[in-house]
Amino acid sequence: MKSRLPNLQPFQAATVNLAAGQQLDFAIKPTESRKFTIETKGASDTLLVLFENVSGDSRFLAGDDDSGEDRNASISYKLFKDRSYTVRLRLYYPGRSGKTSLMIS
Repeated sequence: MKSRLPNLQPFQAATVNLAAGQQLDFAIKPTESRKFTIETKGASDTLLVLFENVSGDSRFLAGDDDSGEDRNASISYKLFKDRSYTVRLRLYYPGRSGKTSLMIS
């Protein structure tokens, strides 16, 4: 049985504390069709990957890796109402605190 993913809600930061190499997936279920921005906040080096869930399969849509750069990972992509998406956050380097925030707007 597949475990239920935490939902990423617009304008509500999800703060995670991951060790280097760990990842966490979040479900996104848009209530409107429009371009969304999904981004990390903090000093950690991260990788973001966006998938659309189609007939039980994960279809790659976009990704961004901020490793080694002085910026945060960010994806801007048009999502559609009533479709199901997954965003995967992988931590490469935790920075000083080990905490990273993920937000969709």
